[in-house]
Amino acid sequence: MVEINQWAEYRSRRGSLNTGRRVEQTAANMMSVYMAAVHKHEIEPLELMPYEDDVEIGFEEQFDD
Repeated sequence: MVEINQWAEYRSRRGSLNTGRRVEQTAANMMSVYMAAVHKHEIEPLELMPYEDDVEIGFEEQFDD
């Protein structure tokens, strides 16, 4: 049980253990920085990650804009 708790703590601090997901996140972050610096076009890294779930916004939060 101690090892399970250690892995759970690691995942909560460091994120997913899936290597492909981590590579995709890193590449998307690098591309968003590149687009902002070179092309002067701001883009969210989440838009460049096709396999990542979209962040869902609650009903009340939609009207706060």
